[in-house]
Amino acid sequence: MSRPSAIALAGMAALMLAMGIGRFAYTALLPQMRDEGLLDVGSGGVLAAFNYLGYLAGALWAAFSRRADAPRRLIAGLLASAMTTLAMGHELGYPVWCGVRFMSGVASAAVYVYSTGIVLRSLAARGAAGWSGLHYTGVGVGIIVSAMLARAMTSGGGASEGWRWLGMVAALAAVGVAAVLLPAAREEAPPANDGSALVSGGPPMGWLTAAYGLAGFGYIINATFLPLMLRDQAGTASAALDGWLMVGLAAVPATAFWVRLSFRWGVYQALISATLLQAIGVALPVLVDGMGAAMVGAGLLGATFMGIAGLSQWLARVPDARATSRRIGLITACYGLGQVLGPLLVAIRGPAGGFALPVMMASAALLCSALFLELSRRRERLA
Repeated sequence: MSRPSAIALAGMAALMLAMGIGRFAYTALLPQMRDEGLLDVGSGGVLAAFNYLGYLAGALWAAFSRRADAPRRLIAGLLASAMTTLAMGHELGYPVWCGVRFMSGVASAAVYVYSTGIVLRSLAARGAAGWSGLHYTGVGVGIIVSAMLARAMTSGGGASEGWRWLGMVAALAAVGVAAVLLPAAREEAPPANDGSALVSGGPPMGWLTAAYGLAGFGYIINATFLPLMLRDQAGTASAALDGWLMVGLAAVPATAFWVRLSFRWGVYQALISATLLQAIGVALPVLVDGMGAAMVGAGLLGATFMGIAGLSQWLARVPDARATSRRIGLITACYGLGQVLGPLLVAIRGPAGGFALPVMMASAALLCSALFLELSRRRERLA
């Protein structure tokens, strides 16, 4: 039987390659892609939206699949995530890039949903739920890797070379993930039914789902455009990436912190607190001038966004293996819908529109999310 530490580390590697690199490497490399004339703010926003649309499609696929083979879908997602990251290192043309980023989003959702389901169930079966915090650090680790490599590329190499290096890192990580999580998934007892139960198996979670959807919109504008937002203030591309590096550094210990805090305060209280802090962090870069405020905002963003994800998905879990993946897939789909809307709003406003209004709308969405979480706590009582 696989050890809890090995399962959690493999989960960390899965999220590093599919989320921290497969998804968020785009944020790190976007300023250089713009400088090289490959994209502008508008086309960059649309390309980001294609990725998040793919994430939405992948989450819906997971949520409503009746006979999902989680190990098989996980390995397919791992391979697709590494391959699409490598593909971005070639100038295939904007329409093809849109397709590549869409498929990358589908792969990210598959890896996120199925690796998380396997990790959470396996750890719970071993009485080691506290190890789940390590699983979620993978996103922060991937952001750090992508930010540091993007900084290196500003001194020579270009965005295309950066994508190729990150694709190779993702491919190596995929091998390690498959070696641990696939056997762990097969150690689980098969579910008692054929998986035809509805997503609603277990307590209802409508308010939680709505809150999580708003959280998706609330964080994604900063999580996509923060280096571009900081570029004018920072003066250089490498300095602007310091803000994105701060997001990754803050994200690494954050989920473990929020999980531990939830043991003391309760899951809802910790989740609401994280959401309110994120609302402040999102707004700071446009409310207060200077890199100091921007770095604090970046730190608050990194310190909360994966904690919100981890705690929300913990609330969605149920004993049935397939129902867990479906419920996580359902709330992730709503999160994905919010993520699509954020970059599209920036793209519609165009380069002259600026980021101030979209960012303040995102902060307001997070305040509404905290309110919906309180309603969920009172009415749905998932934990």
